[in-house]
Amino acid sequence: MPKNNLFLLFIALVIVSFSFSCKRKTTEIVITPDALKNHWQRARYFGNVKSVETITYYYSDKDSTYYLSNKNIQHYSSDGYLTQVFLLDNNDDTVSKRTLFYLPNANENYWLEKNYRDLSVTKDTFMYDKNGMKSEEQFWLNDSLLYKILYKTDAFGGIIEMKRLLPEYTLTNKIYYNANGLVERIEEYDPQNTLYKYVTIEYDNYGDEVNRRAYKTSKEMIEYTYTQYNNEGLLQKVIFEDRLHNIRDDKIYPLHDNTKNWLEEIQLRGNDTVRKRVRSIEYY
Repeated sequence: MPKNNLFLLFIALVIVSFSFSCKRKTTEIVITPDALKNHWQRARYFGNVKSVETITYYYSDKDSTYYLSNKNIQHYSSDGYLTQVFLLDNNDDTVSKRTLFYLPNANENYWLEKNYRDLSVTKDTFMYDKNGMKSEEQFWLNDSLLYKILYKTDAFGGIIEMKRLLPEYTLTNKIYYNANGLVERIEEYDPQNTLYKYVTIEYDNYGDEVNRRAYKTSKEMIEYTYTQYNNEGLLQKVIFEDRLHNIRDDKIYPLHDNTKNWLEEIQLRGNDTVRKRVRSIEYY
């Protein structure tokens, strides 16, 4: 699959800087704008990832044992684009298979997902304007169109507005970017086109997300996510707080491979372990 050359104009906005205070990286720092990222970069994978198998376990307090919940397998092209996703149940039976298709310029064309339990087929198709910018998305279930999403983009392909057209109403999101081309604010509007929620995102000097906050329009914070990395750039911890329901989840990452991708995630709620995810990664 050819690499996406659609947004070459954006290259001028790639930020190159140097770190004087942090030992995490000693060479120049290149921050890739969101509009230019492939799926490896969006998922924060290091190296040329070929496939990722993620096994999810739930923890039982009754016998202090992890039990297999499901398995997810993702396949990637050699230039970093997702090509297939399989979901398997705890008996290792395939629940669903999604296959993704791309245009010659690496823009998404459509994906098909077959559910092997109810034999349904979902299809998501993407459309582009004369400049090659994403303009519309259609989500189908079997032969029925469930909804559309209309897109507005900036001059570099970054999505600045999404309108989800449902049968009974329309929902709108507006997206804003910082100077590095990274999303810094997302606004959510109700069917009356009134702002009811907004999210702010902060990054460290390397372009990695560290703080995500969700607010009501009253500026009351309702959700908070904090992400921590060590000096090597390895993911260490993600803390999520749902302040409306007084819930806090801590995810810790005690194991990584030599390419710096995490291999184990343990989720805690209070003092209780609730879930574990284990990843196996194959590289090109």
